[in-house]
Amino acid sequence: MIFKLPVLLVLLFILISLFQGMYYMAKDDGKNSSTRVVRALTIRVTLSLLLFAILMAGYFFGLLTPHGLTP
Repeated sequence: MIFKLPVLLVLLFILISLFQGMYYMAKDDGKNSSTRVVRALTIRVTLSLLLFAILMAGYFFGLLTPHGLTP
């Protein structure tokens, strides 16, 4: 259970970054619009890689087990 909290938090931050980038892309018309969109998408990609690393570490340390696999 304790392992699920960081995963859910990172997923929440990924969604926030996704909607932030969508907002900047739709509403900004100035010269800062592309910079803000790129920054939001960079944060989202970084958080996605962090989530992947957390899930791989959880599998490596035995905190996560895949479903449907029979030994």
